[in-house]
Amino acid sequence: MNPPDSIRSALRKISSLSGAVEGAWIVGGSAGLMLRGIALAEPPRDLDIYADRADAAYLHDLLSGYATDSPAYSVTPIYESVLSHYEIEGVSVELVGGFVVTAGDDRYTVKVREGLMPYASMVNIRPAELPAAVVPLAHELIFNLLRSRMDRVEVVAAAMSEAPLQHGPALRALIAASSLTTGTEQRLLRLAGLTEAKGDGDLWR
Repeated sequence: MNPPDSIRSALRKISSLSGAVEGAWIVGGSAGLMLRGIALAEPPRDLDIYADRADAAYLHDLLSGYATDSPAYSVTPIYESVLSHYEIEGVSVELVGGFVVTAGDDRYTVKVREGLMPYASMVNIRPAELPAAVVPLAHELIFNLLRSRMDRVEVVAAAMSEAPLQHGPALRALIAASSLTTGTEQRLLRLAGLTEAKGDGDLWR
């Protein structure tokens, strides 16, 4: 299943407007998974893009003509970020700057330029062939495990375990750059097919 044409139109507009800040933003969430060719039960209704905090401020200026609010620092029990929202080509777009996920003793800081971009998948948004970067599956595995979205974990883990050597470097790099418990690190590696289970039961727990 491919993302709806409206999602692609929004991405074309964002890519066109942000051409001068190459490498500053990356697509995540369900739209990112579908751009990778991963089938989901439902098509994405909105578009999530991530950026480092300074880049997010600059991107907001570029997209300000489509903004529905101003960037605001947001803290929830597990998320920390600067959020801003836009309506582009009929699509609700959320720009997430300086994203941090904390679940118990696990803390995952999303660094776009240093952490995600080296392992991103690049797609061309037709017909203009404008580029867009998509987060590595390793990010989706960590993010969804920490927020206990096990339906999404199962889909991502299945895709990663089909080619563990391809996805392993990104996962190991993101683990090394994060502050995760040993148990979470081992669980992530097992889910991605990078180690054998040690007889500890259901990997989806």
